[in-house]
Amino acid sequence: MVEGGVTIVKYLLFLANLVLWVGGLSLIIVGSILQLKFDNVLDILGDERLATPIILLVIGSLCTLLGFLGCCGAIRENYCLTVSFAVLLALLITCEIAAVIIGYALHDSFRLGISNQLQTGMVRYHESRGVESAWDKTHQLFECCGVTNSSDWLTFTSIPDSCCVEEMEGCVRENAPLFEAGCIHSVEQWTLKNGAMVGGICAVLAAIQLVGVCFACCLSKSILKDFHDFYY
Repeated sequence: MVEGGVTIVKYLLFLANLVLWVGGLSLIIVGSILQLKFDNVLDILGDERLATPIILLVIGSLCTLLGFLGCCGAIRENYCLTVSFAVLLALLITCEIAAVIIGYALHDSFRLGISNQLQTGMVRYHESRGVESAWDKTHQLFECCGVTNSSDWLTFTSIPDSCCVEEMEGCVRENAPLFEAGCIHSVEQWTLKNGAMVGGICAVLAAIQLVGVCFACCLSKSILKDFHDFYY
């Protein structure tokens, strides 16, 4: 049983991991809501595994698992659990930092890739019911039309009725008002707007993770010392 100042570290580590566990659950909930809300929209972006909701679900699951592991290791004063938690958490922090750096460095390439993928989806609009449904939902959800504007559709096919401000069958033929903004711009604005919120949550979790690593190292060292003092 640890004593003195290490006891404070023990309970602070438990509290930090409890917050990490709750934060992980929050990311899972947010990711699930986004996944349900934007169901089928991601068909026009290619690989669903790279979508924000999927990333949030993965990060949230990892934080929840690590938070649970850290809480058990701290409250039970288990050396193996505490060390495993510290190592895994340090690896997670490293991966998060690497992901941020890579995301910032490849921002322009990512934008170009999304633009190309959207144009590919326009070609397949009448070939795949899933792609057609995804585009129609994207138009209405983001209030946009085409990649850069509605004229993009004229290169591949006719402008779909989902580009109308008030969607109804045959509204394009009746010269109804269309959404003026392109979807690449609308998606970027949505990403920046929500990215700030997600980034803030991740920054708080990263700070808690860093504190958790320090506390876990201190606690595991104290547990190991007590073990040697008891047996030797």
